[in-house]
Amino acid sequence: MAVAQVRAPKACEIVASQLRRQIVVGELLPGATLPGEAALSAQFGVSKPTLREAFRILEAEQLIQIRRGTNGGARVQVPDPAAAARYAGAILQYRRATLRDVYAVRAVLESKAAGMVAARGSAQALQRLEEILRDEEAALGQDQDVAFFDADWAFHLAVVELAGSPTLDLLIRMLYNIIGTATASSVQSRRQSGDSLQQRSRTHRSHRRLIATLREGTEAEAEEYWHRHLAAVGRFLLEDLPAETVLDLMS
Repeated sequence: MAVAQVRAPKACEIVASQLRRQIVVGELLPGATLPGEAALSAQFGVSKPTLREAFRILEAEQLIQIRRGTNGGARVQVPDPAAAARYAGAILQYRRATLRDVYAVRAVLESKAAGMVAARGSAQALQRLEEILRDEEAALGQDQDVAFFDADWAFHLAVVELAGSPTLDLLIRMLYNIIGTATASSVQSRRQSGDSLQQRSRTHRSHRRLIATLREGTEAEAEEYWHRHLAAVGRFLLEDLPAETVLDLMS
């Protein structure tokens, strides 16, 4: 029986792991500057080149920012979902994932979020969505497609956030990093064809109906309605996109 060879972590990876943990648990706060190289090298018992390699790992993960000069140093940053989204997007591109697949998964996850919002039954959640709905109304009344697009995007993100699941929120935002590009392309295409206002009105009515379903319906009804809406939106957007894969879109 063959025995798998286990690779021992490098010293720089061990240092990066310890600093990463201090950042994510809040021992090192956003905006804080890490001690100087001499102090950290002594603390971890490593050379300065090893410490710099650990810094490069954390900088690539966007957990720290390296500043040069007299007031330079390594400064802690808030972990950003966009960093994970870019990496996930690269993997999807490598695997030639289709946009149809991305939209289908988005519909499954976000409709689940809508069901979770309904299950929580929060009046504050409905109020938050209604506030965004008023922003949509204002944009419709002034025929401002960019403002409406922003409000539309905010509505979807709010549904996910109000579900109360950090895991679901992160997964969907990762998909949105790709979907946002596709959606912007479709919006531009519809604007040029002249039927943008009609589509925005349909979107607004769908959002209003979701709020009514969240208020009066069941978890299953909210999830089912939002899945139908998102599936229809996906089909609608894909009509305008010549790209078939994530790679086609991001190239």
